[in-house]
Amino acid sequence: MKISIPRIIFCTLVFLVHTSRAQQAPAWSLGASIGAVAGVNESTQQSLNAQFHFTCLWLNGIMPRWSVEASIGTAKIGSSAQGHFSEYSTSLVPIDLRVRFAPLENMEWQPYLYAGIGLLHYTVNSAPPNSSSNATLSGTSAYLPLGIGLSHPIDEEWTAEATIAENPTFTDDLNPVRDNRNDAFWGFTIGVRYTFGIKSSSSDDFDFGTRGTVRIVRDIVFDSGRAWLKPESERILQRVMSSLDNHPDIDIEIRVYSDDSGDFNTNMALTQERAESVKVWLVSRGVPAARISTQGYGPHNPLVPNTSAQNMETNRRVEIVRMQ
Repeated sequence: MKISIPRIIFCTLVFLVHTSRAQQAPAWSLGASIGAVAGVNESTQQSLNAQFHFTCLWLNGIMPRWSVEASIGTAKIGSSAQGHFSEYSTSLVPIDLRVRFAPLENMEWQPYLYAGIGLLHYTVNSAPPNSSSNATLSGTSAYLPLGIGLSHPIDEEWTAEATIAENPTFTDDLNPVRDNRNDAFWGFTIGVRYTFGIKSSSSDDFDFGTRGTVRIVRDIVFDSGRAWLKPESERILQRVMSSLDNHPDIDIEIRVYSDDSGDFNTNMALTQERAESVKVWLVSRGVPAARISTQGYGPHNPLVPNTSAQNMETNRRVEIVRMQ
């Protein structure tokens, strides 16, 4: 049975949208990037050529740390000179749908992986003299975008990104010299994206109080023994972010505490990492890093004696302190 690549892409998109219904409303980003690309095929003199991409990213469209991204671009691969054995020039128009995974989402410099499926339209502009007689000089093929990236917020709306990718295809005709092994192309890009739709309503602001006010926030919770924020934390964090956006004169400190069970140094390190996770969640969504300080206190300053499970739970807390 012949496989329809457009049908696979459509069904994948429908599945992702259906899976995301139970999640929070996602934010959207539009981005553009430039870079260089080179072919992976029979030619021994591959040259670097320019590439350009336009992307639409659906942030947190599936679940925390997972996003959906659509991309369209243009590029050219070829060898450094024409007229010799296996030397060629081919134009590419890749269109793809990707799933992005950020394993360390709560980082100011956020690494991520992506994989997907796409359609590649190619046109051989200059074919080598030893081209295969049955090669197709213009056509469409499926391909698999596989890459790693790094993103970093610039300000409230803009984020800088860099990627490097390998893109295996299902055709051997990008360089129309066939060797029974499909062609591919790799490349790297740098670019920016603009995010919108992420801010909460001002009516849902978090009340920081006056300078020096300490707010205990029980709704910010983490995976057990780790610094990763649980999905249910995002509701209150959205309110904090909205209030910081609407009141640019406010600076805060994130303080995290533990109970006294376990190793003291481990608790100190973990509470600091958790405070940093809260900060990075806010910074990665546009809050300037200079407005947020962090401090992990471990088991210091308990609210009640650590003499029962209930008391220990009371002492495990996040505080937001208005500093300015």
